[in-house]
Amino acid sequence: MIRPFILFAYPAVLWSAAVYACSIGWLIVISETMAIIYRDPTLYNFSALATGLVYVSPFVGGILGTGVAGKVSDVIVRAMARRNGGLYEPEFRLVMALPVLVTTCIGLMGFGWSVQERDHWIVPTIFFGVLSFGCALGSTTSITFCVDSYRQYAGEALVTLNFSKNILHGLVFSLFVAHWMADDGPKTVFVWLGIIQLLLQLSTIPLYIFGK
Repeated sequence: MIRPFILFAYPAVLWSAAVYACSIGWLIVISETMAIIYRDPTLYNFSALATGLVYVSPFVGGILGTGVAGKVSDVIVRAMARRNGGLYEPEFRLVMALPVLVTTCIGLMGFGWSVQERDHWIVPTIFFGVLSFGCALGSTTSITFCVDSYRQYAGEALVTLNFSKNILHGLVFSLFVAHWMADDGPKTVFVWLGIIQLLLQLSTIPLYIFGK
């Protein structure tokens, strides 16, 4: 009953929980601001239908990210295992943190920046798709790394990941992101979220070095 909470003491599970929560959560954050941004008469003045169609971009990005994540990760893992004398280590999965970092940070910062600068609606929409692609990579990477690290506790570990997602973004971010954006504007909000994501992904480096 309490084992999922005990697993937070394991660095691999804690990292996976944070990455998974953010990979799902950033999409939730943008979704909560969609109507504010796209239906604003001073910005894009979209109808409800047009605002809904914006989700085609993250839908495509998510499908591509999910399709690419597993295959690319497996190719990298097999190559690294061969160079390691045929011995597989779960930390090989962490190499995928680099494309996750690049795509999610570009997606978050680009989305907020382009909205603030009143760029054409297609610009933030494309950044939304790029973010979704990166989040798909991030969620897949966090799950595979967590499960590979603690196969004997795989079920409980996945509960830990979902609990973190629900608390961090389902509750915490939902309480203040919309108000924060109303006070400081989309550029400030999403640039700061991008910085948070950057710092989180950089934590992969010590985990890769010392987590073995």
